[in-house]
Amino acid sequence: MAKMSAENEIEMRICDYLRRHGRSTVQDIFKELKLEKSTVNRHLYSLQASKQVFKTVEDNKRPVWDLVESMNDEQKAKQIKPEMTRDAIEEKHVKDLLKSGGLKASHIASKLGQQTQSTNKLLYGLMEKGEVRKCSKSHMWTLKNDQERNGSGSDRKLTSVSGMSQTFDVIEELGDGGYGFVCKVKHKIDDKIYAVKRVEFNSEAEPEVKALARLDHPNIVRYFTCWPDSDNWMSNQETNEKSNTTGSSTDTDDTNERSASDDDVADDEDDDDVSDDVTRTYLFIQMEFCEGGTLTSWIGERNYRGKQRIPLEIHRIFYEISSGVEYIHSNNLIHRDLKPDNILFNDGKVKIGDFGLVAAQKNPSGDPIERSKRKGTPTYMSPEQENLRNYDEKTDIFPLGLMWFEMLWKISSGMERAEIWTNLRNQKLPDQFCERYPPENKFIEKMLSVTPEDRPHAKDIRLNLETFFSLHQNSLSQKTI
Repeated sequence: MAKMSAENEIEMRICDYLRRHGRSTVQDIFKELKLEKSTVNRHLYSLQASKQVFKTVEDNKRPVWDLVESMNDEQKAKQIKPEMTRDAIEEKHVKDLLKSGGLKASHIASKLGQQTQSTNKLLYGLMEKGEVRKCSKSHMWTLKNDQERNGSGSDRKLTSVSGMSQTFDVIEELGDGGYGFVCKVKHKIDDKIYAVKRVEFNSEAEPEVKALARLDHPNIVRYFTCWPDSDNWMSNQETNEKSNTTGSSTDTDDTNERSASDDDVADDEDDDDVSDDVTRTYLFIQMEFCEGGTLTSWIGERNYRGKQRIPLEIHRIFYEISSGVEYIHSNNLIHRDLKPDNILFNDGKVKIGDFGLVAAQKNPSGDPIERSKRKGTPTYMSPEQENLRNYDEKTDIFPLGLMWFEMLWKISSGMERAEIWTNLRNQKLPDQFCERYPPENKFIEKMLSVTPEDRPHAKDIRLNLETFFSLHQNSLSQKTI
């Protein structure tokens, strides 16, 4: 099977999310998938152009997206002969005005006969679609050119990464989220393929590197090295714009933190929350490249593409996940973000990745650690990780139970998933699942216990898999996939 491009995989993940959850806002999607808001917007409008998703807006609320395959007859009729909405007409007027050059929102509002706040809403909507940009100092709005609208933001990041250009050839971007972005690269000397992750170099980046450096296990993504470097994010066009304005710099990334309802009603106000310094220090982490894709893709192929679920294969995969988690816990660490997106495959073996939220189980004195804030992915997060400040390694067992169920059981639609998932998180598994998989049902129920103390340790899960499913060492030595 041909390898899926990074762009296609993102769109598949968005479609899979909509199948599971149904009608969703951009905010719902980017928070769950850990992608940039602008990235999700760009792909949603691309999917809309290819008639795979559609958008509805009701009573001035946030746009809601869903799959075309989920449309009712009335919605299909509207899509066949769409009417241009008032917002679409006004957006066209804004873009027509910007064709003559950069303008402030107040000037655009004056020409359109609108309140500045209404115009800002339109402009930020266009920014989310990747059609306009705003300069953080001059407050001038300008149209993006064709190259930028077609995704040069990613290309710019890849081609301007000073921390990699001397050692690696960047092949493609693999992922882009709240904790940084990952590239597939080729080393210029040894000709090997690696994954390089770039994150902002701060105190939160250190635990990931330190954890990867000390973890050496066949079911954990292998770490090679790391290095700090600075990186200038400005494209040539933005550099020219900077020289043509009075010390201004173009801000292309504030859509993740701002919306039309934020300040900016008056264009002459200072944007104190936007940094004028676009040169930042980053940490680059060189890791093993996993060419076999993610568990998310594995599950999607079986839910939506008819690929067969083979229990022995599933148990082998889950055994390797459990072995990796057992090793993490034995090193006094908690992963805190176990989910199908972070389970990778390489050379037929499972690899646990993305240690961006890794944390120690206890402090150096052996006492429990009070966590400062909630972190993780809500869909897979344990109840105590979501609601409490004190929790231990048992928080990783809860998402393991969810993933094991998800690997075994076909979920065909977003509506079905919403119902099953709520029950599942409350230890209520489908009756048919209980009948078909009695031992697995018993183990998964224990793993999903509300009380952490009632959940098994990762080591117990591994031993039970060996005992109940005959996963002896000779069978486990074979490739998982």
